[in-house]
Amino acid sequence: MTRRFFLTHAYRLPKLFLPLILLEFLLTIACLALYGIADPNTYRTKLWQNGADQGFNSAPSEILYGFANYKPVAVPMVWSNYLVQFNIVIAVLSMFLLLVKSVMFVLHAFWPVLGVLVSALEVALYAISIKHQSTPDLSDPAHPSPGLPWYLSKGCSFATTANYGFCMQARAVFAVTCVMVALFSTYLIWSVVSMFPTKVEQMERNRQYEEDIEMKKVNEYSPDDELSREEIWERNRQMFLNLPKTPNTPGFGRQNPMTPRTTAFTQLNGGLAPGPSRGDVAGPSDGLKFREQYGEARVLDGK
Repeated sequence: MTRRFFLTHAYRLPKLFLPLILLEFLLTIACLALYGIADPNTYRTKLWQNGADQGFNSAPSEILYGFANYKPVAVPMVWSNYLVQFNIVIAVLSMFLLLVKSVMFVLHAFWPVLGVLVSALEVALYAISIKHQSTPDLSDPAHPSPGLPWYLSKGCSFATTANYGFCMQARAVFAVTCVMVALFSTYLIWSVVSMFPTKVEQMERNRQYEEDIEMKKVNEYSPDDELSREEIWERNRQMFLNLPKTPNTPGFGRQNPMTPRTTAFTQLNGGLAPGPSRGDVAGPSDGLKFREQYGEARVLDGK
C-alpha cells in the first residue's frame, strides 16, 4: 500500500477547544479594557516623570529640551505612544480572530494548519508587545535604565499616592500580555500536534485512498480502450449485419405477417382483417366462438 502524506482536518481532544476559547475571550476583554484605559496618555507620562523623580530613568522634559535646542531625541519605546497604539491594535485583531475561528471551528472548517498560522501570528504580536514594554531607557546617560522599567523591576512602592493605581494598571498590562503569549503558545502546540496524523489515521486514509483509486478505475474502464480503431469498426459492422429482420425489411416476404394486434382485430370483425377493403385479407374462418355459442343458446331458449 502506498503511503501518502496528508494533514488532518480535525483537532485531537476537540473538547479542549471550549475552555481555551472561553479563557481567550476573558483575556481579550481584559486586554481591550487595560489597553483602552492607557490610550492615549492616561498614565504613561506620569509614570515616566515618577521614575525620573526617583532617579530611575530619563525625564520627559529632556525630550522637550532636545527639540527646543534642535537636537531631536527619540522617545524611549517603553514611554512612547506607539506602544499604546500597538497594544490596542493587536487586542482588536485578537477579538476579530477569536470570533472567526470560533465560527469556523463549529462548522468544522478551522483545520489545525489554520490554527498553526493564526496562533503563530498572535504569539509573535504579543511577544513583540512584551519586548516593547520591557525595553531599556538609555536616552539619559546620567540616569540610564538598562533593564525593565521601574514599575516592573522595583514595584509600586516607589510610586506616589496619585500614581499608585496607574502603576498597578501598567503592571497588569504587562501581566496579561504575558498570559496571552502563554495561551497562544498552548494553541500553537495543540495545533501542531493535531496537524500530523497518527499511524491509525494514516493507515485509514491510505486505505480510503486506494479504494477511491480502484473505484475510479472501474468507473473509467471501457472495453474500447483495448481495441484499435479498425477492430471497433469491424465489431460494429458485424453487430449491424446480425440485427434481426423486421417485417418491413426488403426480401422478408411479399405479404406482411399477421401480428397479434391484427389477429385480435380479425377475431373481433368476425374473421375479416381490418382495412379499407375487408375482403383483401381473410382471417380465421371460425369467427368469435363465444359470440356464436351465445347466439345459439338464445335461439334454443326461444329468445
